[in-house]
Amino acid sequence: MDIKIREKYMKNIKKIIKNKKILTLILSYIVFLSVCNQKILVPYNMISVILFGVIYFFIYKIDLNNNYKKSLIILSSIFSLILLSGGFLFKNRYSPTIDFLNELLRPMNIIYLIGNGILIYSVLSLIIPWIIEYKSTGKEKNYPKIFLISFIVIVICYIPYLIIFFPGIITADSLTGLNMILKIYPVSDSHTILHLLFMYIPFKIGNLLFNNINISVGLISLTQIVIMALTFAYVIVFLEKRKVPNKILFIIILFYGLLPVNGFYSITLWKDIIFSCSMVLLTIECFKLIEKKNNITFKNSYMFVITSLLVVFTRNNAIYMYVILSMISLLIFKKNLKVIVPMILIVFACYVTIKGPIFNILKIEKSSSAEYIAIPLQQIGRMAYKNVNFTSEEKKLIDKVIPLDELKKSYNPEIVDQIKFNNKYNSKEFEKNKLKYLKLWFNLCIKHPNIAIEAYLTSTLGYWYPGVEYWVTTGKIDSNDLGIHTYSFVPNRIRESFKHVISNKIPLIGFFNSIAFCFWLIFISMYILIKKKGKRIIYIYTPVIGIWITLLIATPVYAEFRYTYSALLCLPIYIGIIFSRNNKK
Repeated sequence: MDIKIREKYMKNIKKIIKNKKILTLILSYIVFLSVCNQKILVPYNMISVILFGVIYFFIYKIDLNNNYKKSLIILSSIFSLILLSGGFLFKNRYSPTIDFLNELLRPMNIIYLIGNGILIYSVLSLIIPWIIEYKSTGKEKNYPKIFLISFIVIVICYIPYLIIFFPGIITADSLTGLNMILKIYPVSDSHTILHLLFMYIPFKIGNLLFNNINISVGLISLTQIVIMALTFAYVIVFLEKRKVPNKILFIIILFYGLLPVNGFYSITLWKDIIFSCSMVLLTIECFKLIEKKNNITFKNSYMFVITSLLVVFTRNNAIYMYVILSMISLLIFKKNLKVIVPMILIVFACYVTIKGPIFNILKIEKSSSAEYIAIPLQQIGRMAYKNVNFTSEEKKLIDKVIPLDELKKSYNPEIVDQIKFNNKYNSKEFEKNKLKYLKLWFNLCIKHPNIAIEAYLTSTLGYWYPGVEYWVTTGKIDSNDLGIHTYSFVPNRIRESFKHVISNKIPLIGFFNSIAFCFWLIFISMYILIKKKGKRIIYIYTPVIGIWITLLIATPVYAEFRYTYSALLCLPIYIGIIFSRNNKK
């Protein structure tokens, strides 16, 4: 009897699965239940009821048997897990009592996981197959004319920012560089010498012509606008030559020109901006290497060396990314090692020579970054914050670096600076006994794995979870003794109102201020390009993902947008290549 009931039960389930309308209704309700319980929608609201109908229609239109079903299910599951775990961590990052891993396994969270996964799968399965099968119809264009038009349009878009915030947006980092130029501070590689040189030339020209520090700083901002516009115009021409349709190119120009973060960053004097432009150029050169296949020579690939040097000398931690890029280059271009190896060796030789003997001769102070211990500090800090019972030996060791009570009080899940720059933090003690303290950190992670994992995920939250809100730029000049201040070309009321365009709360536009959202799009584009062009195309993602990995290993801040600004600028390249004419593997 039990067997007959079971067989009848299984037949009914099969009937439901085969009946698309009933299956869609069930899936839609799971999605609706998930979004309501996460307070995205309100159950007793007429708009929510209408949206349930939209969800039903949306899911009903899905082809459940498309060619990419398995891989899209995996992708959707990963994204759903990220949304669930990231959302929980973000809400409870300051909680000293919540156990992240145990809370994640609650039955209700499984419903959220399934509901989010269904919704994400629905979106991806409607969009991705169409994009993969898209065939470009782009034609030959007048490249010099396109370059000039793109350049002019982008400059016109950025000039209002310079007028409104003249002479630019200046933070503590910017002021450090300016103080080095004025020889008030000793020259240090903490601000990267190449970026100092970039600021030095227009600053000195401005000072020579006008003898006014604000105009000199404004000339640096104008130079940065020109460099960014030239870089983006070059991207447009690069994509034009690969027969990307005009509609896509028009959207990319709007993306570069009108996206508020690009406008604000065009006048923000950080090394991250020039570094990000260099990353754009390096990404293009990586693609060109793939295009050449086995026909790589130094004569047709020397720009790869130049852009590599720009990247490693505009950001100190970029050398770690370049190690990854070098290893992957050797794997992908096995048949061209006679050319690839010398190009890579030139970059490393220049780096070692300049950072070593030349810096010593010029008496340039080398940066002593301790950011590699940022994550361990945050993990031990969270253990103290959550009142872990340390042994007397563990307490003794921790107290030598920073008193345990001070560690607990200064711990901030968003940034390590309160610990690292605490007056009671003894960096010399750590430097003298690195191995001992790294061993302590390792043992504590083994003893308290839940907190260690929770602390790591919280410390890197903004780089993988798109719901984090964190500052992008200040829109002002920090107080200083140099006499740099904002000029009133426009009323203060207009300036203050204009700052709101950078807000994370602007629908859709504000989401581009999210590091994680940008990387979601990057990984989706990678999936599409692998289907279109084969696995070798992963190479063009190596620079951006390499920087992302270095931040996941040693970020001092849980969501510093400028650190990954290069990802946002490279995104149009990836999207454009998807729509290029030559899509054969």
